[in-house]
Amino acid sequence: MLLSVVIISLVCLAVSQPLGGDAGRRMEFINLTGKKVDIDWQDPSTGATYPLASNTPENQSISFNSFANHKFVIRAHANENSTVHEVIVQVLEDQMDQKVVLKEGLEVERLLVNYERISYEKEDEADVSSSSANYIIGLTGGDSQKAAHTVLEKCRKEASLRLAMGVNVDRVSESLSSCMEQQASAVLMDMDEKLSVQASVLKQISTLAENYTCADPLKETNEPIEERTWEYEGVSRNVGVLHNRPSSQIHVLHDFISAEECEAIRKAAEPTLHRGTVADGAGGSKLSENRKAWQAGVTYDAENPNDPILMVKKRLFAYANNVTGYEMELPGQEDLMSIQYFGSGVDNPTPDRYTPHCDGECNGFPHKKGGRVATMVMYCDVPELGGATNFQHANVYVKPKVGAAAFFSYLNPTTRKSEEGFTTHSGCPVLLGTKRIAVQWMRIGVTSDEPWDSFDTNTISKKKY
Repeated sequence: MLLSVVIISLVCLAVSQPLGGDAGRRMEFINLTGKKVDIDWQDPSTGATYPLASNTPENQSISFNSFANHKFVIRAHANENSTVHEVIVQVLEDQMDQKVVLKEGLEVERLLVNYERISYEKEDEADVSSSSANYIIGLTGGDSQKAAHTVLEKCRKEASLRLAMGVNVDRVSESLSSCMEQQASAVLMDMDEKLSVQASVLKQISTLAENYTCADPLKETNEPIEERTWEYEGVSRNVGVLHNRPSSQIHVLHDFISAEECEAIRKAAEPTLHRGTVADGAGGSKLSENRKAWQAGVTYDAENPNDPILMVKKRLFAYANNVTGYEMELPGQEDLMSIQYFGSGVDNPTPDRYTPHCDGECNGFPHKKGGRVATMVMYCDVPELGGATNFQHANVYVKPKVGAAAFFSYLNPTTRKSEEGFTTHSGCPVLLGTKRIAVQWMRIGVTSDEPWDSFDTNTISKKKY
């Protein structure tokens, strides 16, 4: 089963060129410690370690392809259950390959040598040695299928040679499984590093794009990829679909909220307006320059069917359930929130705004009971300049329009997993005028007995069992 998983992982991997065009270096470790040693690779970006070789015996050499400044963690064992020494060996920036002799007490002696570089072609044709293996880190050139083929072919050749030498089939099977695990670990950790760097670069690019997009006074809401109508209580409303994936949707609804409903929300919120906060990561909330706004929650009269706030909530939950199938109910949900941003001039270095964020989870993880799954932003007052809602990763921009609403969901109703960043959004800086919105954050797993505020900002229940 393990071997099958490793093979599937290898075939699916996308292996790219080394970052920065850095030429590879071969690292050879020679174990003269008198003890068995483990060799792990350390992720430069996260510090996490990944096993490459375990229980390497005395007098055996083992080599890996790597790149400048990568690190290897070496551990020597006193016995099967304990570690007596640990040392970190960093690949030098020198262009030469490096031989590392591990001596007693894990003292390190390093030599620079001129090994021949390993390429896909040479790896395919190489003789397989049963005493050492070249585990591939940072495969260069070609595509993922060629990389996977190279790794699989290498292990296959080694297994065939062992069989030809008369080695017991069970031992050959074990060595083949071990070879595949080690090769897979090397490729996986190389991919992990590359993806980490790529994610950082993409974040920087999207931040630059965010600033550029928000600063464009002529930019309009995206053209919809689909237009719909939605009927509710005898009223037909036009809907523009701007983004549509199983885990994430972004819609604009026209004429969704009336001026009378907006005024009722404003009046209800006025006595309790306060500075908006953000989650502090520890289950609570805090003030932050990332969010400069004023807000207040407003409640409704459940006994009065004509209460305007109740009517708005019923309407928006009806729409959300219609397009997602979440089957949410009103009891236990968050209060409708009135939020205001005030423009103080185009020269203000710290304007009212809300920097890019996710309203709920946007990491692809399974839904947490009581967590947010959708948002409705309703525009009551729009500023003269600024204040758009920008979804930087989805390339979706919504320019505020009085009475309109932006709806977005971030949970796959089938897999029950959150989406992975497409609903990351910001409230662009408000430069001139006032932006007043009514926002409803919607949750799954809340009830009148276990309402939204029985969970902290990490969606952990506050109940004591």
